[in-house]
Amino acid sequence: MNSRPEPNETPRSGSSVGAPEGEGQGAGSVGGHEESWFRVLRVAGCRTAVTVVTSLLCMPLAALACGWSPSVIVSGSMEPSLSRGDVIAVRQVKATEVGGGAVIAFNDPSHGGQLTAHRAIKRWHGDSYETKGDANPKPDAGLVTPDRLKGVVAAVVPFVGATWLWLQGGQWAHLAIAVLLYTIALRGCLEGALAPGHVTARLRRR
Repeated sequence: MNSRPEPNETPRSGSSVGAPEGEGQGAGSVGGHEESWFRVLRVAGCRTAVTVVTSLLCMPLAALACGWSPSVIVSGSMEPSLSRGDVIAVRQVKATEVGGGAVIAFNDPSHGGQLTAHRAIKRWHGDSYETKGDANPKPDAGLVTPDRLKGVVAAVVPFVGATWLWLQGGQWAHLAIAVLLYTIALRGCLEGALAPGHVTARLRRR
C-alpha cells in the first residue's frame, strides 16, 4: 500500500538555508532607530534656530506696532549693555519722566545730530541730563536738554541689526553666510515635515 503524507508534514527542502528568522531584521531595526533619533534631533535643532531667528527679526516690527522707534546700535560706547548690531526700541517720554540710570536716546550735536543712546547719570535744573556711555571713561561734553531728548530705551533686541551693518559696510561674505545658514535651517524643517515616516504615519491614520 502506498502511504499518504500526513497533512501536517511540510516539505523540508530549502528550509535550513539562510539565517534564522528575525536575525537580519534586528540589525536593520537598530540602524533605523539610530537614523530616526538623529533625524529628530536635527529637525528639532533646525526648528529651534528658525523660531528664535524669526522671532528676533519680528521684534522690531512689534516695536513699531507699539508706537516705539527702532534703531540700530553702531558703536561700542555702551558695551556691555548695548553692542554693535543690537536693535533698540525707543519709547517717547517727557524729560520729567526719565528715571535715574535710564538709557536715553537723544540727538547728539557733537556727532552731527546723530541719534545717540547713552545712560543718564545726573539730572540738572531745567530737566537736562548729563549722560555717559558705559564703556567711555568720561561723561559726554554737553547736557541733554528736553528739546533734544527722543525717549528712553524700552527694549533691546540683540544681533538683529548686524545684517544692516553688514549691508552698510559692504561685508557681503558675512551676509551670504547668514542667509545660507538660515536657508539650511529652513530646509531642515521642511525635511522633517516631508520625511517618509511622517507621510506613512499620516496615511495609516486615514
